[in-house]
This record gives sequence, C-alpha cells and structure tokens, in this order.
Amino acid sequence: MGRMASAGRFAGALAAVALVELLLGGLLPAAAETVDFFVLLVVLNSVRGDSLQGFAGGLIAGLAQDVVTSSVFGLHSLACCVLGYAAARVSQRILAAQRAVTLALIATGVLVHQVIVIGLLALLEIAQFSPGPVAVLLRVVATTVVGLVVIWSMGKARGWMETRTKRRKLRPARARLR
Repeated sequence: MGRMASAGRFAGALAAVALVELLLGGLLPAAAETVDFFVLLVVLNSVRGDSLQGFAGGLIAGLAQDVVTSSVFGLHSLACCVLGYAAARVSQRILAAQRAVTLALIATGVLVHQVIVIGLLALLEIAQFSPGPVAVLLRVVATTVVGLVVIWSMGKARGWMETRTKRRKLRPARARLR
C-alpha cells in the first residue's frame, strides 16, 4: 500500500510540475528557463533513500521533461535517472531530513543535471542553445530557492494535518441516541 500511495503522489506531483512548466513556458519563458521544476521533483522524490524509486522517478520525470520542453528525446531522462539514483544513494548515507541537507542536494542536483545535459549536447554535437556558467549558477540558485519554499510549504501542511488529526482523536465521542 505504501508504494502505491507514493507512486500516486509522485504521479500527481509530476502532472502538477508539467502543468506549471507548460504555463510558465507560455506566459514567462524566462522563468521556465531559470527554474528546473523537474529536477526539484526528482530530488525531493529521491530524498527518502529508495534507489529504485529515485531511478524510476528520474526516468519518468526526465521523459516528461523531454516531452514538455520539446528537447532531444532521452536527454533529460538520462540526466534525471542519474540524478534520482545518486540523490537516493546519498540520502541513504546522510540525514536528509534536515532542510539544509535537502537544499544542498537540490543545488547539487541542478548542477549535476546541467553538467550532464550540456555534456551530452556537446558529445552528440547537437546544435542547441547551451547556457553559460552564469545561467547555470542562476538556475541552481533559483531552483534551490523554489525548493526552500516547497519544503517549507510541505512542512506547514504536514504540521496542519498532524494538528487536525490530533484534534479529531482528542474529541470525546458522543453517543448517538436512537
């Protein structure tokens, strides 16, 4: 049951990320080029430390990114596979529950993803726009800041749900008269 619920949450998050990417690409193309929501999703999915989940999530998110961004098919999927697996393996070795560690994983993940994509573009001699070092650094910083907001929001939502659950459990049960 746990894996199915996790897969369902991932599928919902992936759909939301694809929608945000499509909307941003149409309305604010500069913002869509600056923040990498797919990499953020892959890292946050992999932080739990399950290597298979990280690998599979990276593959699926990368394929979706290839389709949504109209890039070379398989380019982002390979980079996201490597990223998802690596983030999961690193999360097994360190305590990724701390915000600072998760943010460091996000920043490193964006950087690794960019290096793999730029390296593959150069290796395959594909004439696509290749961002410079400043653009890569801006992408790392912007995605990490968005990641901080997402982590903070998830923590607040989790706290709200726990408080709500506790209140329900503490309420005295009322007997129903028939």
